[in-house]
Amino acid sequence: MPDTGSDTAAGTGAEIGDRAADAVAADGAAAPSTGSGPAAGTGLGGGSSRAELRRLRYARWFVISAFVFLALLIPFFAALGVGNSLATGEIPLWRNIPAFVLSLPLGGLCIWMVTVRLADPAVVPERVFWASFALVVLVAVLLDVYTWTLMLVGAWWSTAALVAPRARMAAIAAVLLLLPWIRIGLLPEPDFVLLLQVWVSAILWAALMLGANRGTLFLWDIASEALAARDARARLAVSEERLRFARDMHDLLGHSLSGIAVKSELGARLAERDPERAAREMADVQRLAREALREVRAAVSGYREVDLAAEVAGVRAVLGAAGIRSTVDVPEDDTLPADSAALAAWVVREGATNALRHSNARSCDLSVRRGERAVVIEVYNDGVRADAVDPSGPRYGNGLSGLAERVAAAGGSLSASPTGDGGFLLRAVLPALDERT
Repeated sequence: MPDTGSDTAAGTGAEIGDRAADAVAADGAAAPSTGSGPAAGTGLGGGSSRAELRRLRYARWFVISAFVFLALLIPFFAALGVGNSLATGEIPLWRNIPAFVLSLPLGGLCIWMVTVRLADPAVVPERVFWASFALVVLVAVLLDVYTWTLMLVGAWWSTAALVAPRARMAAIAAVLLLLPWIRIGLLPEPDFVLLLQVWVSAILWAALMLGANRGTLFLWDIASEALAARDARARLAVSEERLRFARDMHDLLGHSLSGIAVKSELGARLAERDPERAAREMADVQRLAREALREVRAAVSGYREVDLAAEVAGVRAVLGAAGIRSTVDVPEDDTLPADSAALAAWVVREGATNALRHSNARSCDLSVRRGERAVVIEVYNDGVRADAVDPSGPRYGNGLSGLAERVAAAGGSLSASPTGDGGFLLRAVLPALDERT
């Protein structure tokens, strides 16, 4: 918002952008969350559009689906181990069936641990972790030392390492790596070469899965934290703007109200012994009150005014923060009439707000052109949603309706409708207001 005090023009532009972010926050669908992590609504809201939050939800389900697939590998490896044992007849049926049955809750516990990790990286689900560790050891004992058994253990370890401390997982890894050698050493004719091949393959498998898991979570954390940080900046900017306005009101009214209080008290004391002076003091009180009211009205009027250059700068900053590319074709000099420039700023603000709140836009084009008799403002975005297209014709919301009334009052016209290429165009035609007679 334009500054009425001593702030710089750059600060004014930032405040315009903050107000646009505040408009997104006021949408209601993105209220600040008090959750502690991505699972608790991702802790996002503030300046995030519906499209961004929807994409983040899709990303979260994609991450969970990837780990569900990994968890399903555990009963899959168990089934392969059971099939191999049944084919060779080396392990009795009473060990095969329980091994496969126990692999199912083991996979479920792995999914549970990943869900906890997505909700809050700082939380370690101790009971779930140790229960899964007990199950994986039991399944490995029942299936004995075979290729699929070691793959199953590797899949569990690559998941558990996401939630447990590194020192603990290093100790568990050492135990799991040593146990196959102890078991093979108890056989009458151990094949150490074959075990070494399987053992190394299982290690490479576990390391590969751990790297993929950590990479997936790393990208998820970056995306969610970046969006949360942008929302926090938008909320902070709005709070700072409110504090600035409160400070301006305090500076404007503090002196006047102090003078009114002092003169009122003096007038009350002089009312009986010096009525003429008391009347003069009360006249001063009246004068101070009217001056204070005039200053407040001037401040509020200036606070509500918009400047085209500052509005464009702020809108570009907000669109860029939302990941929307913007191109601007706006005169940089004072060729526009003052009244037309103010109305053009309102059109630019409304067009950018629509792109943020009501579209899935990836780019937004702002254009202001002056002809001989009119000023044409166009704001185009390429992300019109299907639910925004009304077969009965364009229907304006509160923002566009108010803007249309403002433009019509100035003798101009406003149109807003989807385009044939999947975009949305807001177009205003204004007369060169300063030249009207």
